[in-house]
Amino acid sequence: MEYNLENQTLTFFLQGEINSYNAEDIEKDIEKVLAKKGFKAVVLDLKDVCYISSAGLRIIVKLKQQYHDTSLVNVSDSVYHVLEMVGFENLVKITKLNK
Repeated sequence: MEYNLENQTLTFFLQGEINSYNAEDIEKDIEKVLAKKGFKAVVLDLKDVCYISSAGLRIIVKLKQQYHDTSLVNVSDSVYHVLEMVGFENLVKITKLNK
């Protein structure tokens, strides 16, 4: 998993599908990086994510509970639709993918 720390913002670049088959591994990878500290905000860049299941949504909820300044960027229309259906636009800041 790629990530970047810049200006105290830790950005994770996620790819593919986030589902029950891989969510646990993704979460463990994120937790390893989060343990390093030295940041104030967490961003999930979902530009290359084509699908997210409830297992992926749990990752977002956990991050938001731990880090108040958590946001999602480059969210595709299909992923945004899922986030919107479950009310996540009220939970985290979401920025749609510019086309």
